[in-house]
Amino acid sequence: MTAGRVDTAVADLSALVEVLRTVGQERYATFFDGVIGDLRHADDPGEVREAAARGLAAFGGMNSVNDLVVMDGSVPDIENNRAIDERREAVYDALTHLI
Repeated sequence: MTAGRVDTAVADLSALVEVLRTVGQERYATFFDGVIGDLRHADDPGEVREAAARGLAAFGGMNSVNDLVVMDGSVPDIENNRAIDERREAVYDALTHLI
């Protein structure tokens, strides 16, 4: 496992957190901030895998980050939803490469 992959995951997570905070999704932003911290402080490959697995857990099940749709009143906020989708996909890919 290379430091480059961890750096990529941290960058992708940070970009997702930024968008989540912009649209008021503090719960998800705080969760992913924790994953970033875990990745930055991981001392061995096992800790990196554990942090990645914790991040990936947010993508499954009911009320997961995959279920997030940002609304503007009663209309989907297309621009922000696209931004979230792009970053969400990048995060998922980056984290799977750390497992």
